[in-house]
Amino acid sequence: MSKNNLPLVLIIEDGNEYYENLSRFVKGPEYLQVKNGLKAIEVLKSKAVDIVYLDMRFDRIEKKDLLGDYDKVAKDHNDDPLRTLRFIQNNQGLFILEEIKKNGFSNIPVVLAYDFSREEKRFLFLKKNNPSLTWVKDAVTPLEIKAIFDSIV
Repeated sequence: MSKNNLPLVLIIEDGNEYYENLSRFVKGPEYLQVKNGLKAIEVLKSKAVDIVYLDMRFDRIEKKDLLGDYDKVAKDHNDDPLRTLRFIQNNQGLFILEEIKKNGFSNIPVVLAYDFSREEKRFLFLKKNNPSLTWVKDAVTPLEIKAIFDSIV
């Protein structure tokens, strides 16, 4: 909980869309935003975060701020630097999720902004390894998000 005794939601995104929409339309929680995974870990170590709202795709930050083992991903993509970078950008949310878990914060509920409706097996695999994980489509309504937040805290 925040110092105002409101739930604290950490928004991790490379833009401002989620922060602007959540803080404007989903009243109740206090919001804090960071632009990359390393900054998120710093916040998690210093504040009592109740919920993480995590973007999946990060293509608006510098390569140096992306998490993930670039060399390992490159080997999986025939050492093609462009395909490697795109994969890391398109799946950055999962790399951040892994870093959150690695740093001992797997108990904090994570809402991943990504549509898994056509990838049920993928989500079930992720959920097995991250029990506090849920997801929302990009076109989710404020009422739907509020209901998710209320069910978590």
